[in-house]
Amino acid sequence: MTGGMALRRTLVALGAALLLAGCGSAGDPGAPAPLPLGPGAAARPLEGARDVEKTDGRLGGATTARPSGGLEELSAGGRLDVRPRARGDRRDGVGAGASCPDQTLAPAPATLAGLAAAQLCLLNGERADAGLPPLKLNAKLSAAARAYAADLVTGQYFSHTGRDGSTIRTRLDAAGYLPRTGGWAIGENLAWGTGALATPGSIMRAWMNSPGHKENILNPEYREIGIGIVTGNPTSRNGSGATYANAFGVVDAPAGRHKPAGKQAKKGGKRRADRRKGGKRGAKKARAAAHGKGKGGKGKKKLRGPRARIAI
Repeated sequence: MTGGMALRRTLVALGAALLLAGCGSAGDPGAPAPLPLGPGAAARPLEGARDVEKTDGRLGGATTARPSGGLEELSAGGRLDVRPRARGDRRDGVGAGASCPDQTLAPAPATLAGLAAAQLCLLNGERADAGLPPLKLNAKLSAAARAYAADLVTGQYFSHTGRDGSTIRTRLDAAGYLPRTGGWAIGENLAWGTGALATPGSIMRAWMNSPGHKENILNPEYREIGIGIVTGNPTSRNGSGATYANAFGVVDAPAGRHKPAGKQAKKGGKRRADRRKGGKRGAKKARAAAHGKGKGGKGKKKLRGPRARIAI
């Protein structure tokens, strides 16, 4: 009997050991937590990824500019912070952007359009949650943003100031976005990431975790945006990851509108002044004629017809 009990104890111990082994590291407090990538990330950690990339990334400083001042930095750059944000009684992924497709799409030349569409959807989802109108894509802003993102990768640098000394203001002016007259406001957000940090969901979360980048995204003045995304990153020529540039903007009126309107107003004012002068000259002539002092001096015969009946 003693031998049977010992055997049963041995079998129970072996079974428990097998069960623990099957659980893997799920109960290991030292095991690394999975990187949060947004809704569905556990099932699709990185859609379309062909190779495992090193996970890394940085934010560029968030900047803004207006006609009356120079470039203003809203936030400095730094490492990407993709931790979920508390939103009162709800957390990330439950807002308007939760249904956006391709949030975990991996960057590749063939997926750049999908990345841009996903980022616009996520960005406008954040604005909708804040009660703000959506931003519309602008071709000039997008062209400037893509060109600058590509230059960051080609030149292997990461800054809001270009290799040629350009700023967001001079770049958008060269693109023809800024009007010659009238008010405007512009802003720029930059970021790059590799591996799981290169997805639209990770970049948007990192921007929303940075006060200055969030301020650009939720600026109630902005009405348009340009999205530039290119493959590769500014720290390596291996082509991994993606570099993101967003250009925000609003203008009071299209370029060139104010000047023609001013000319037309001047012409209208001149015509009105001419009419007033003509009316005064006509009245003066009529009074002179009634007194017999019109052109030709004294002795001129009185005018006949209706003018003769003017009361004096």
